[in-house]
Amino acid sequence: MKINLNLFRGILLILVFCSFSSVKSFESDIFFQQIKAKSFSNDSVLGVWKYTMTNVDVPYEKGIFFITKKGDLYDVAVKLGTGILTGQDVIVQNSTINFNVNFEGLKRVSFVLTVKDDKIMGESYSAIGTSEILGVRQLLGQ
Repeated sequence: MKINLNLFRGILLILVFCSFSSVKSFESDIFFQQIKAKSFSNDSVLGVWKYTMTNVDVPYEKGIFFITKKGDLYDVAVKLGTGILTGQDVIVQNSTINFNVNFEGLKRVSFVLTVKDDKIMGESYSAIGTSEILGVRQLLGQ
């Protein structure tokens, strides 16, 4: 009976340690994916970016860029307080991303953004003028 109890405790200890190592493994996988994305210049634009714009109406002042990659193509979604808009004509060169968005139907706005570390900055161009854009990468847990 004493041998069975010790055997049970030993197996239980092994299971507990294995579960902790799998949690650490998952966290390190995410960490290394972020490092990998930063190490390749074209992929430095990938991520979730919280931004602010100048010289625009209140609904467009703040938002979030979601920049992803499927195969060789990049996708951009812009989340505003009024909804989500899809980027078109997305071009990525090194740490720069250019794309267009149609606001309120036919109002076309062009974005030219550059990534440096965990900051994104640039300008948008539309029929009513230009706007400066500043943003920061949103990391896990933020």
